[in-house]
Amino acid sequence: MTKQIKPLPSTTHLAPTLAQRVQQLRDFRNLTVKDLAKLSRFPIARIEDIESGLESWLSASDRQLLAKALCVEPAILLEVETRTGLGDNQEKQALAQYLSRAILEGARDLQCPNCGHTLRCSIQAGFDLEGKPIRFPKAFCTKCPFVLR
Repeated sequence: MTKQIKPLPSTTHLAPTLAQRVQQLRDFRNLTVKDLAKLSRFPIARIEDIESGLESWLSASDRQLLAKALCVEPAILLEVETRTGLGDNQEKQALAQYLSRAILEGARDLQCPNCGHTLRCSIQAGFDLEGKPIRFPKAFCTKCPFVLR
């Protein structure tokens, strides 16, 4: 005897963000965070990160696992995923330049543009093709996937 899956009503308005949509679908399926973690084979902390908005993008395989656990097509999750919380390419470049300059000037308590946590900053020393010393600013967030390269 197979378990009957309750389809989403055609009148259901789906939430606009991945965090809200996963929580909405989990609630619709009457699943707890622990249940969803078990069905998707994700750690409970990861489900909590997704539902809190810390994780806003999934790999293709993770998207399939989560969609299967929620009994929806992966496209339902894909349409609300965002790779970063930033806007267009010019904004990204301007932000990268600002962060790079600040790090090279000694700033260390910079905030992540995606989630607001403090970035881990460092300066890497190297040499260019002519043998002249150069410095590269580096930064990453410990709470979300943001990386300054």
